[in-house]
Amino acid sequence: MMIKKLTLSALVLALTGLAQPLQAQMVNPEAGVVVGYWHNWCDGSGYKGGVAPCVKLSDVNPMYNVVDISFMKVYDTAEGRIPTFRLDPQVGLSEAEFIAEIAELNRQGRAVLLALGGADAHIELKIGDEQAFADELIRLTDIYGFDGLDIDLEQAAVTAADNQTVIPAALIMVKEHYRAQGKNFLITMAPEFPYLTTGGKYVPYLERLEGYYDWINPQFYNQGGDGIWIDGVGWVAQNNDELKQEFIYYIADSLINGSRSFYKIPHDKLVFGIPTSNDAAATGYVKNPQHLYSAFEALKNQGQPLRGVMTWSVNWDMGRDAAGNEYNESFIKAYGPFVHSQVPPVPEAGKPVFTGLGHARVLHATTFDPMAGVTAMDTENGDLTSRIVIEGQVDTNTLGEYVLTYRVSDNDDNETVDARKIEVYSVKPVFSGLDNRVVPLGAAFDPLADVTAFDAEDGDLTAQIQVSGKVDVNTVGRYSLTYSVTDNAGQQVTASRQVRVTDDSLVCGNAWQADKVYLADEVVSHQGKSWSAGWWTQGDEPGSTGEWGVWRVAGDSDCDGGVSPELPKLSVSLSGIAAEYHIKDGAVDLAVTVKTNRSAMVTMKVTDTGGMIVNGGDFAAQIAAEQTVNLSLAQVIAGEYRLQLAATDTDGNESKQAFTLMLKESEPLPPGDYPAYVAGTQYAAGDMVTGSDGNIYQCKPWPYTAWCASAAYAPGASAYWMDAWDAR
Repeated sequence: MMIKKLTLSALVLALTGLAQPLQAQMVNPEAGVVVGYWHNWCDGSGYKGGVAPCVKLSDVNPMYNVVDISFMKVYDTAEGRIPTFRLDPQVGLSEAEFIAEIAELNRQGRAVLLALGGADAHIELKIGDEQAFADELIRLTDIYGFDGLDIDLEQAAVTAADNQTVIPAALIMVKEHYRAQGKNFLITMAPEFPYLTTGGKYVPYLERLEGYYDWINPQFYNQGGDGIWIDGVGWVAQNNDELKQEFIYYIADSLINGSRSFYKIPHDKLVFGIPTSNDAAATGYVKNPQHLYSAFEALKNQGQPLRGVMTWSVNWDMGRDAAGNEYNESFIKAYGPFVHSQVPPVPEAGKPVFTGLGHARVLHATTFDPMAGVTAMDTENGDLTSRIVIEGQVDTNTLGEYVLTYRVSDNDDNETVDARKIEVYSVKPVFSGLDNRVVPLGAAFDPLADVTAFDAEDGDLTAQIQVSGKVDVNTVGRYSLTYSVTDNAGQQVTASRQVRVTDDSLVCGNAWQADKVYLADEVVSHQGKSWSAGWWTQGDEPGSTGEWGVWRVAGDSDCDGGVSPELPKLSVSLSGIAAEYHIKDGAVDLAVTVKTNRSAMVTMKVTDTGGMIVNGGDFAAQIAAEQTVNLSLAQVIAGEYRLQLAATDTDGNESKQAFTLMLKESEPLPPGDYPAYVAGTQYAAGDMVTGSDGNIYQCKPWPYTAWCASAAYAPGASAYWMDAWDAR
């Protein structure tokens, strides 16, 4: 089937006059990398009024040894969910010329990757899209000659639908597809660094692609005052120019060691992302390159040199500021020679050296070659790869971790011994259709109706689903069903659902009302379904907003017949947490909304970095459904704090959550009156308004400016206002 598909791709290329690139191997830079993003559009406007022009790939400075094409995305939702890539004709290149330029960069030893997403692209893949997405990646790679994919999802797209599961699964398929051809399809990511904390939004991508990704180039820009707390130093913010060297060192040190609440990324897989100029990003520009040099040298001296640097973007490096002054490739001239002069350690004289012995993950029931990509070199005897002896075995039919020991000796009997870990893994099956149900008394109920199970390796496992528990449709009550399925690797997955049989004696209290305002995560019943709001909405009828609209199906409901479903367990949510809070006279007021699906004792505690509860940071009350809680914190200083939420219902069920609070010293507001926010107004970057909560908010710079007009981002009122506004 794959051969036919590739043959068809080749046929399409022939018919359209495009020459398929002759790519014997995908280009994989071995040493330091300088990654630059390339715009698939022309004349982008900057944060300071500058312009980023169209740039041909052939004009990109050769010290950029990795170029990421921006972006692969969904151009029209009517065409489906699978993202693709289309060359913008305004760039001034034909498809054939573009392909030829990629081939030329490859010939020069430079990798060209396709970047997925970007700030203005919403991607929302679902379970079952894995193969279609993988097929599209393979098609585009074979047409253009790309060397890999960079995951550059931002904002809501990071966690939308099943992206965190589908995208890694599809990329593993693509990686394995090209491995079978002796090629390495590069996998990289560009997460915004706050998403890399333990439990952060990008962690599922890192975990599921562990052993598959080649490097991570986080974005250390556009995050305002986000940063890191360092004992003895204090809060080191990303936008603090005076502490830029400290920020680069400490944030990198935290990531490469998995410390200070950050997820671990090995030092040789961490590429530090910064903007080329003040026009390229709102914050994060490194004014003095020596700050980065010194931080990188400190990391190198502790035996943990970073892989390189990344920048947004090559176009901005070749752009000009608002006054018409050329940036004159100042970024690559400052950092290219520095990164590329970082020479790998010289092999110890008289002793062989291995390469390619990194830990690896192998898909269950596939073939694993322990010598693939492994070499041994000696300064006197040259290539000793043929003399490598391997101890240990890997059984790809049995899940688990295996250790292989590699030995090699030179002509003088100098022996080198090294080990690597091989993990045989399998993606677990995923259920869908297990929404809680409300069944009218005496009505028919099929526990397997609309229920499916899908496995990334084994495909459709619906026929193998086992159900335990029974539902008596002739007796009013609540019933629990347990579903289980086992894949070919022996992995069993179980899930449960609640089914309520009702005689319509209860009255529904959450029917949708056209004139009512609903906030994010509120659930209503309408036309036999339960619907969950994705953001602020009023007047949008559930079922009419489309697949990516504000309302999402949360399950079946009998509301229109008079009964609303109950949740199977205690559910508590907290909304209204701001990205940062500003201290006024040592005090900060917090206003958050607590929602519970049943009456529960709710406690909240705000603690400092030492775990001590701050003045005014303690709350406890019985909450039945929803309550706004006001906490007046006193005697606080700038820094990071922790808000802990705990709830316990009458049955002893518990729910706990924790949130990070960032407190900053207030900056004096410019004099003047600030009008109330009005949805639909075309606000400009920097405009300040008064939110419905009485606080002052400032519209963020491009590319977030356009969202300020949307009611879905109403400052202080919606769940997503922080994406468009800054609190002042």
